This record gives sequence, C-alpha cells and structure tokens, in this order.
Amino acid sequence: MYDDRPPDMAVRYRVSSIGERVAILPATCKVGTHSLARVGYRAQASELEGVVRVSCNACNEDVDVDHFWALTLTGSAPARVELDDTPYLGVVPVMVEPRPRHPG
Repeated sequence: MYDDRPPDMAVRYRVSSIGERVAILPATCKVGTHSLARVGYRAQASELEGVVRVSCNACNEDVDVDHFWALTLTGSAPARVELDDTPYLGVVPVMVEPRPRHPG
C-alpha cells in the first residue's frame, strides 16, 4: 500500500486542556478533494521509520492517485488524534508521479 517516498512535513501536535499530547492530522485528503471525516481514512504509524501515513479511503480506490500524506513523527506517542487542516494550510504536498502499470 505504501512506499518510501519523502515525507510531506512533520505531524503537528498540541497539548489539551488536561495536558494530553494530541496529534493533529490533515482533515482533507492529499489531493484536496475529500473530507477524511466524511469518506474515512487509515493512519498507519511506523515508529521504526518515524512516519505516519494517512490514506484517504476514497482516493485509495484509484491506485494511480498519490493518495496519502506521509508525516514525520516526533517525540512520544500522542494520547489521541484529531483532524484539522489549519496547521497544514501553507503546506505544498510532495506529489509523486503515478508509476506506469506493467502488463501482468
């Protein structure tokens, strides 16, 4: 499902009113067309790689779409995750050209 493309940026975090560390993930798919809260998403973190990949369920149906955010992780694991585009408004995502399909 995923590959080793470069990260788009680092995960944004905040501290809740009760002192919990909260990871903020983008609320919109990487291509900018779907609300992740509406269509669903999958967030897969790899501590070994130091990356979380956030894949849009709607974009994931089209294998030629660069459909996931790759965000670097920092610090300890968060207590919870929230979706919010605000911390990511100025980010220009790293888009990868679709790979050609080989006859199989």
